[in-house]
Amino acid sequence: MSTEPLKHATFHGADGRSFASPQSVVDDTGLDHDGKRSILEEWKRRVAAENRQDGIDTLDHTLDRAIENLAGLRT
Repeated sequence: MSTEPLKHATFHGADGRSFASPQSVVDDTGLDHDGKRSILEEWKRRVAAENRQDGIDTLDHTLDRAIENLAGLRT
């Protein structure tokens, strides 16, 4: 069984910030809307680039939901 999906179970940004889940990005009060969206999109890009080769898209869907939640908060 591959452990590749666990590789992106958390997000570690270049600025040293880490997030345990996509929703934790949405809930972070220290980031503005654009910063949150940027992190979620980068996290999704990493997942898409490396995890799809195993055929496991579970985190990809979770990231989609977080991005949708973030968009809903802006209205």
